[in-house]
Amino acid sequence: MVNWDRSLVGKVFSRTEQHVTRQKLLDYAGILGTTDPAHVDAAAARGQGYRDIIALPTFVTWHGAGPIAPREMAIQGIGINAGYDCTFYGPVYPGDTLTYTTRLADLYEKTGRTGTMRFVVRETAVTNQDGKTVALLRNSFILGW
Repeated sequence: MVNWDRSLVGKVFSRTEQHVTRQKLLDYAGILGTTDPAHVDAAAARGQGYRDIIALPTFVTWHGAGPIAPREMAIQGIGINAGYDCTFYGPVYPGDTLTYTTRLADLYEKTGRTGTMRFVVRETAVTNQDGKTVALLRNSFILGW
């Protein structure tokens, strides 16, 4: 049974770090097939005002999935992705260390054709080694699958 405790809203329940390497940025650019030189050519990126190649904005979403909600909620099974919103604030460079801090942003219920659906919303702030926020990721899940 899921612990539907609204007092958990706002709770930070996951914090991870990722060291960004040039190779990871190039691999990601290759996976997406980008031809924009700012993402693959350091000289071209510097010519555009960057200090080095920059990550494609969605690179920060590639870090991997964390838990859907705090352990105290006792969610068993998985949820269906019900939406993803990403806001990007600044470039990510090779050598950066990113910290992903995830909190429970909201819990709510909605009645659909098949009955009541329970939603969990998590929000992840991505900051660099200087404490600057480079992205904010907001992800909703429908529980029960």
